[in-house]
Amino acid sequence: MARVKGILEDLHGRLDDNITICHRGDKTFTRPAHIRQPHRLSRKQLLIRERQSHNNALWRALKESGHVYFEANKPAYNHFMAINMQSPVPYIPKQQFHSGNALLLPGMVLSDGPLTPISYQLDEVDGQPALLTDLTKKEAQKSTLLLYVLHQKVLTHQDWPDQFYLSIKVETLTTSDFTVVPPTLLTPYQSKSGTLALVGPRFADPMLGFGIVRLKDSHASRQRVVTRCTYYERYTTEEALQAAAKSYGGLTGEDFFLNSKSR
Repeated sequence: MARVKGILEDLHGRLDDNITICHRGDKTFTRPAHIRQPHRLSRKQLLIRERQSHNNALWRALKESGHVYFEANKPAYNHFMAINMQSPVPYIPKQQFHSGNALLLPGMVLSDGPLTPISYQLDEVDGQPALLTDLTKKEAQKSTLLLYVLHQKVLTHQDWPDQFYLSIKVETLTTSDFTVVPPTLLTPYQSKSGTLALVGPRFADPMLGFGIVRLKDSHASRQRVVTRCTYYERYTTEEALQAAAKSYGGLTGEDFFLNSKSR
């Protein structure tokens, strides 16, 4: 242990992961930190940490788009984190989160507000891939519509194995962007008049996700992502869970399981 004089005497806590500043009476000391090994977690703790870490990465991707609409009696970030607690949990090693990795998840909440939600689904119109909606042309003209396009990008360079990130772009829609489709294509919605669909090859892309947000008078609708992307599934397996746990020093109470798996 070393005694310290001067500027450090008014400080306390850690200088870094290995050095702690402490006080005894009128003396200040530095000493090695007690915790030197990674903190091991239970399965439940790992699930909570992975969900929290990944939702943070999703939030950063959404915020970078410049279009964040979450209305509640709390900050937008807190509301986003709370409302996305039911999303699938991907298990990603600790070091990968430092790279800002984020996965495109089906059902991710893009926005939340009091306006009537827009229902939509990925399907086809006359053999072409499309995003079918329950919007009528009249309804589309009453508010501003934003199309969110989420792109799951994967880096395949040999120096960056298993690296990925989520890019989110937002487009403003006009009625001329839509195709009118028969209500029979939208059976779950049971529309009484012709409804609108966005048609084009990108709606068949397995690495894209979509959402349409309604805006009016500074309010938004609650909308979720629809996607054909299944890339995230490889991070929801038992193998992915064990790899993530290993990066935190392993799971508490599961040494026997891990040892038996390695035999």
